[in-house]
Amino acid sequence: MSELRTNKIYPRDGLPAGASGGIIQLKFNSSGTGSGGAITINSTTFTDIIELSITPTSASNKIYMIFNLNANNEDSSSSLDRLKMRVLRNGSSIWHVDEALVSYDNGNIHVQGLRGSYLDSPASTSSVTYKLQVASSHGNTLNVNNNGRSDFTLMEVSG
Repeated sequence: MSELRTNKIYPRDGLPAGASGGIIQLKFNSSGTGSGGAITINSTTFTDIIELSITPTSASNKIYMIFNLNANNEDSSSSLDRLKMRVLRNGSSIWHVDEALVSYDNGNIHVQGLRGSYLDSPASTSSVTYKLQVASSHGNTLNVNNNGRSDFTLMEVSG
């Protein structure tokens, strides 16, 4: 049996300027699968939802991340609340959306999947920890993973 190992993947004719190569490794984690994994958020302080660590094989490689968050607003008042979501790398925010709408309207709870992706350049060969976090814009009650799950995927891309 043969085995091929590499820490760089490039097309036969090289990479065009500004392009990246192939996927070196992939990490995946999910949070919640219905009511058993539900997280209640009722604070403007950010709460961890999913955490993943990856160790790049080269400092020139990039980390491509894809994230999906399942959330809804439970507040029974007439107030409108919005979800704040961010991604941290080793404790520092590298991506955020401050007012993604998750609203309560006319007695109906709206369930939404909030998605995003980001290409990060950590410039490191040490372990890098990424966290997906959420907070309520007004401190009203938001549910995460109440009606589904949230996913977080990291891919090391040769650069």
